[in-house]
Amino acid sequence: MKPCMIPGRRSNKLLDLVFLAVAGVLGGCHHELPIPSQPAKAVRLATVAATQASGETLRYSASILPYAQVDLAFRTSGYVTGVKQVQGADGRTRDIGTGDYVEKGAILAHVRLEDMKNQVAQAQAQLDQAVAQHTQADQDFGRAKVLFSTQSLTKPDYDQSQEKFNSTQASVDNAKAALRQAELTLGDSDLKAPFSGFLLNRYIDMGSLVSPSSPAFTIADISSAKATFGVPDYALGRVRLGQQLGITLQEDVTPFVGYVTSISPSADTKNRVFTVEVTVKNRGARLKPGMIASLGLGQVSHTSDASVPLSAIIPCPSKPGCFAVMIAREQAGKWTASLREVQLGATNESSIAVGGVQAGEKVIAVGAQLLKDGDLIEVIP
Repeated sequence: MKPCMIPGRRSNKLLDLVFLAVAGVLGGCHHELPIPSQPAKAVRLATVAATQASGETLRYSASILPYAQVDLAFRTSGYVTGVKQVQGADGRTRDIGTGDYVEKGAILAHVRLEDMKNQVAQAQAQLDQAVAQHTQADQDFGRAKVLFSTQSLTKPDYDQSQEKFNSTQASVDNAKAALRQAELTLGDSDLKAPFSGFLLNRYIDMGSLVSPSSPAFTIADISSAKATFGVPDYALGRVRLGQQLGITLQEDVTPFVGYVTSISPSADTKNRVFTVEVTVKNRGARLKPGMIASLGLGQVSHTSDASVPLSAIIPCPSKPGCFAVMIAREQAGKWTASLREVQLGATNESSIAVGGVQAGEKVIAVGAQLLKDGDLIEVIP
């Protein structure tokens, strides 16, 4: 007699075997896989070179500017009814203009006086009216005082009389101020030279309508002149206030003697130079605004311990406006990049003098811009 078979028993054993096989596979996949390291980046190196002291003669071109220059404009609007007349080189009389010399206080032009006189008359009439009203208010207030002292006038009526007296007094003060202003405007109908000098431009003619916003003349004082030039930071130490300097024109052998009167406290953001101003006595008015002169500061020496290729210089990531290089270091057969801030000096063709590195060190000349501090590198020839 055959033993009884339990239905489904064989199929359950097959499922158990499959489950154990899958569990074994999953158990083997539970181990953590190693994280691949960043590959080394290919770079080219350069050796920091020692540099020698060098010198150069410091000569600069200076722009000649007038000692003082101003645009003259009328204080009020009006029509020009007169321009100063001078005798021209041809003997004929003409309006004063560009290149003419004028003395301080000279009347260059004037506007129509009737307009200003009408303003004065109007201001005077307003003052007379205000004085009359104040006189009446003063009399009324005097009577109010007497009546109030005898209790024949109420307090509100007394206060009203006093308020009218104070109001008319303020009106008189305002009218006096308006009259003085109108008289000043009348006096300013003549446009006068504020100092002695040469006219650089004339913008008006007889009959022109002028206003305070439009210049009538440009006048310049060139009894002294200003020579301005820019020096780099390494030469700034050779300039000091009050220093005497010689300034020459291209066609003039005899130098002018000037003194340093201004040194800019900050460098120009575009060309990185400091503006220096030298004041020169302009004998014979030979120095004209716009001329180019030359001057010298002697010889200056550049000294630096090391230089690197220009391609090795990169912006310092943590300090805007500063610069750095990537130093290549070898340890246990592996090369790494190390960031180091440097101070820049003078350039010489494709190299630049720097401070902060030593001669003989290795810097990354190609590929430094793509690296971070501590990155692995692969040196290629």
